[in-house]
Parts: sequence; C-alpha cells; structure tokens
Amino acid sequence: MLSRDTGCAMSRCMLPATPHKRRPADSPLIGLVSDSHGQATSLANALAFLTQKGCNTLYHLGDICDSLHPETADACVGLLREFQVNCVKGNNDHAIVVNHDGRESASIKAGTVDFLRRLPLLIQMEGSLLAHSLPFEKELGLACMVGVMTDDYARTFFRRFAGHVLFRGHSHSPEITYQDRLDRVKSERIPPGRAIEISEHTPCIVTCGALDQGLCLLWSPADDRVTSLQL
Repeated sequence: MLSRDTGCAMSRCMLPATPHKRRPADSPLIGLVSDSHGQATSLANALAFLTQKGCNTLYHLGDICDSLHPETADACVGLLREFQVNCVKGNNDHAIVVNHDGRESASIKAGTVDFLRRLPLLIQMEGSLLAHSLPFEKELGLACMVGVMTDDYARTFFRRFAGHVLFRGHSHSPEITYQDRLDRVKSERIPPGRAIEISEHTPCIVTCGALDQGLCLLWSPADDRVTSLQL
C-alpha cells in the first residue's frame, strides 16, 4: 500500500487542458530533459542540441525553475514555449506557484506562474509514463513530485504498469531500474554516451539525469533504446 509523504504543504492540481495520450512512435526521436533549476542558458543549449539531433518531440520532466530564484522562471518558460516542450510539474515549479500565484511580483510574470500552475503531474502515453518522481498521482497527490523511488514503489510500478516504461527526473543521476529474473529490484547507472535497450528490462524506470549537471536523454521508441547524453 502506498504511503502518503506530504513533503511540504501542497494543494491538489489537475491538468485543465486536454490530457497527453499520444503515441511515442509519432516521433522517431524524443528528447528528454529534467531538473534545469532555472538555468536558462543550459536549457536553451539542451533544447537546441536535441532538436539538432532530430528530436521533434521534447519533454521536460519537472523542476524547470528554481524556487529560490523565481526571477529565472520567465526565461525558462519562454524557452519551453518557443520549442513547444511538453512538461510535467516538479516540486520547485509548484513552490513558485504557491509563493507567487495571484500576487504582484517584479521577479516573475503572471503568465509564467499560470503556465507552471497548469502543468500536469503525470503524462501517459501508449506504453510509457512521464513524471517528476513517482507516477502515483491519485494516491499521493502533489507529494508524488518529492517521493523517493524506493524498492517498494518500484515494485508497485512494475506490478501496476506491466509492459510500461516510466521516465522520471528528480534523482539527478541517469539510471535504469528493473526487476531481475529473481524479482529483485536492480538499478544500473547509465553512463553518458551509452545506449540502453529498454525492451530487455521492461517494465522499467528510467531516470533522466539533471540538466543542471549537463545531462539529458535521447529516446528512440522505434527500437526501444535510450541514450544518456552529456552536453
């Protein structure tokens, strides 16, 4: 049974727009970034880099912004809009909403706060899910953004979403987590430049790695391969 880790004061936020239900194969290559933490230059470089690699679909797995530096949020959100990036909400993004929603602020535009407020906690596609940390939105609410991916949570995901891949951020280090033939939960780091055949481990959990450490992820749905990249 899932435990409720409130982490910090949170209010429930649901996606008001049309849910993402697209097939990943719509794009031959998909680029994923996470945990940019308000570093607009790094975000711009990563989005341009992944676009040049042939990614016409891009995802940001949360913590777009730095809650301690809300003045960086406008530039980051502007880039996401420019590159038409699909995003999920991270805990830093939610903190900015809590601190600035409905208030006059010289450090952040109201439209930026509204963009962050409307972000979903979870994107579901055929055979895959994308979240900032845990995919258990219904049970944990906004606490799913800060929950640690323990072995118990991993087993719950494997059982509930057999045949699926979860792409997540939050943990900052790129790795793949799966069950071996003895049903043990195993995690392996994905070194930059190394391609992993995720079909060999599905169901599995792929952690993107933090953009503020120069890391991003290239996903090829056609051959079930992910590659960790160092900018």
